[in-house]
Amino acid sequence: MSTEQVERRRPGRHASGQSTNKRRRWLLPTAIAGGLAIIGGAIVVVLNLTGDDSDSDRDIGGGEQATVISTDGATVDGQKLTTALYIKANNVRVTNTTVRNSGAFGIRVFPGVKGTVIENTEVFCGRAEMTGVGNGNYTATKVKVHGCTKGFTHYAAAPALVTDSSVDDQPYKARYNFEEPGKAHPTAGAGLTPGPVRASSSGKPWPGPENTGVPAGTELTPYTGPYAITLPNTVIDGKILTDCLDIRAKNVTIKRSKITCKNKGGMIIRVFDDVVPDASLLVEDTEIQGQSEGLGLGFGNYTMRRVNMHTLNEGPRVSDNALIEDSWIHDLIFTDEKDHQDILQTTGGTGMVVRHNTLEAFNPATNDPFNAGFQLGSETAPILSDLLVEDNLFTGGNYTVNLRPDTKAEKVVFRNNVFVHNSRYGPASNEDLPGVTWEASNIYADSGKPVTHG
Repeated sequence: MSTEQVERRRPGRHASGQSTNKRRRWLLPTAIAGGLAIIGGAIVVVLNLTGDDSDSDRDIGGGEQATVISTDGATVDGQKLTTALYIKANNVRVTNTTVRNSGAFGIRVFPGVKGTVIENTEVFCGRAEMTGVGNGNYTATKVKVHGCTKGFTHYAAAPALVTDSSVDDQPYKARYNFEEPGKAHPTAGAGLTPGPVRASSSGKPWPGPENTGVPAGTELTPYTGPYAITLPNTVIDGKILTDCLDIRAKNVTIKRSKITCKNKGGMIIRVFDDVVPDASLLVEDTEIQGQSEGLGLGFGNYTMRRVNMHTLNEGPRVSDNALIEDSWIHDLIFTDEKDHQDILQTTGGTGMVVRHNTLEAFNPATNDPFNAGFQLGSETAPILSDLLVEDNLFTGGNYTVNLRPDTKAEKVVFRNNVFVHNSRYGPASNEDLPGVTWEASNIYADSGKPVTHG
């Protein structure tokens, strides 16, 4: 079996989009004894990339052998693979195949790839922390995954349709449509079609596992400094942090790092701008993991850029001079029936920007809808003003964007946002309040039609 040797260093994002092949090896039917079957005349291209090749793929875990399919329309049929299977071409079909691997993935569909179909296939993970089938834009039918923490992964920018499949012999269910007795659900069944969602108005790929978090190749070392930051201009770069952070100084920077913290009812990172007036924070290219507890970041005077935030109760609180952009916030965790979970929440403030993020207000593994992708109000401030929300991918929630009806708003603008049809009650509520501008450029992901009031 020809394979690709993939160099992997630290958790991080894919360095580029679909790779450009520098060296190709064409496998013809007469030369594949013990190799891949070529069905229907298709030729399978298997890449052979070295560690110093700029097109090498870097992900979670150590070195990984991967069989790479990079010819459109190829079929992999009846194979027994002992490497990961990488899909880098359109309209690939995997059927009657067994994959056994101990790297990061069993089967991985790369960004931008369309039309992958996986059926009657089994994936065996040699390490519990592996993903069976990911990252998205695929259809899986009668697929059995064994021994993986994550059986099937997908996200708002790259959904998947998984039917008649199982993880550790338990049926896998991800419906994306939420119901509640006595409540109308006008969009039931939507949001299930795999394939690329409508593009961002900026032309940039939507944030997801490939372009948020710690950059590929970053060497992380344990952080040994204080977790209460009181020294101005502190820079934390390339570190593994295992506790929550208090920011009590000006111009603090956290970048290219991973933060893991459990703080029930409290912040994973708190900027004490209410106590230290010039306290401020820049956090970028970082992964923030909540260990099922805690709120992501708050309250104001921070910039959050290219952050992968997950496995916590709620996302950031948004207050004065907060900027959140190019980030992916997902996989919140219920810990109590009283949880009122929001990806983002503001209770007032001024001078805020939320731009080009993927905001997932649902958990596809458990089919739990959260309260909102963005919950807005003015409970703790005289007014909610000068807030720009643009070019975001919103999905899930009861109402995906929920404005309290008593919100005192001024210059609150929503424009160029894309909404997936999978909220419980609707994409927005009270978006026609005085002081709120809801532009017709806010559209549905599937149809491109404007999201309008009512």
